[in-house]
Amino acid sequence: MPPFIEKVLTYFKSIPDLDKMGFLSSFFKTKEEDFTTAELVDIDIVRSGEMVAPALRNLRGGAVAVSDDIFTGKQVRPPVYALERTVNIFELMKRQPGETQFKEIGDWVARLSVKIKSAFDLMYAMIKRSIELQASQVFQTGTVTLTDEKGNALDVVLDFKPKATHFPAVTTAWSNSAADPIADLTALARTIRKDGQRDVANAIFGYRAWQNFIENAKVKAVLDLRRADLAAINPRLVNKGGAYMGYINLGAYRVNLLTYDGTYETFDTKASMDFVEPDNVILTADITDLDFRLVYGGVPDFDMDEPFSQIIPAETKVDDTILFHNRVYRDTKQRAYTSEVTCRPICIPVSIDRFGCLKTAL
Repeated sequence: MPPFIEKVLTYFKSIPDLDKMGFLSSFFKTKEEDFTTAELVDIDIVRSGEMVAPALRNLRGGAVAVSDDIFTGKQVRPPVYALERTVNIFELMKRQPGETQFKEIGDWVARLSVKIKSAFDLMYAMIKRSIELQASQVFQTGTVTLTDEKGNALDVVLDFKPKATHFPAVTTAWSNSAADPIADLTALARTIRKDGQRDVANAIFGYRAWQNFIENAKVKAVLDLRRADLAAINPRLVNKGGAYMGYINLGAYRVNLLTYDGTYETFDTKASMDFVEPDNVILTADITDLDFRLVYGGVPDFDMDEPFSQIIPAETKVDDTILFHNRVYRDTKQRAYTSEVTCRPICIPVSIDRFGCLKTAL
């Protein structure tokens, strides 16, 4: 089956480009030990303060006892995403998109290779968006809520126990001319700095929060002081879907201003949703100061049948971050081939105190 083998091998050697999507999930990094075969994944979160050392009244009193950092340990079961697409061989006898009766791309075997490639393209992208949705929920709520194919929430909510003070709502909506966005952001930045011992470096705006921010008179007054180098607006694209809009000083912190207008469709209703809620602003420490992990659970499976086992890898890594488990199998009775992708990712914010989310609407 030379045409089939050649096309499929070429595809898996040049995996589809998913780099241009996944702005929020790009904050979560994956090391080699994060690709596990385990059913459960351990989460270890350590909180510590910034205490100074007390002086002794005299040497005879002995050393002052110091308590351990607050340690939280738990196990979570990474969710399972499993998608499949089936094609009946009789469908491969029909003209495919892009073909004409005078110029066809080949026989049904060649068409099958195109169908398989298309199926993997679609399913990889869907799972990538699900990982992005996990990251967006972590950033804005500190939890992950999963839904089934009918849109119903699953029983288990992954709660990473963030502090409620990191997810405040403003007292005056930013749509109100009396609002003070700089004061609101500075207050949250100081809270994050106190709890996480790292300066806030990034502010990621929902589209409505950004519009209200730049239209606010107090913000405009600061943005006009470019010669004093207090702030700047200079839009440029950032890889993976975000946009860098400039920077601003929030008290003692110089903060990058970013917008993210990425959207996704729900599986059940196909409704378009924003990854960042329109009125939300996410504040984070610099990515180098964040210990955010994208970890994978194990996926047991059967071996693929011939000839697929020799030309389709059982596992595929994209950008050394996403681990997909692949399978193609045939149902002789139904005269059908099925392409299947399984993935078990979980976004874990180990640095639970180094981010927060401000709700700018009431």
